[in-house]
Amino acid sequence: MDDEVHIASFIVRHVPEAATALDRLAAEWEGLEIAAREDGRMILLHECGGTRELLGCMDAARAIAGVISINLVYHHAEPGAALAQECVPAG
Repeated sequence: MDDEVHIASFIVRHVPEAATALDRLAAEWEGLEIAAREDGRMILLHECGGTRELLGCMDAARAIAGVISINLVYHHAEPGAALAQECVPAG
């Protein structure tokens, strides 16, 4: 069975003091990056090998003092081999 690749984005609402800890989490957590930020919220992107890893990342962010809420916006999963296939336009 192929390994799966999960790609997700979520919005984190937080108090300003939590931004530094969220920056640190993104720097240390494999596959996690900050896509956008605005006062009191960030959009995080995460690419990982499974739902457990994704939920673990979201739980780690939720555990940071000053995080108010986390909302999953997008989640896509497919076999890793599918990502290696060349895309050919129809027609």
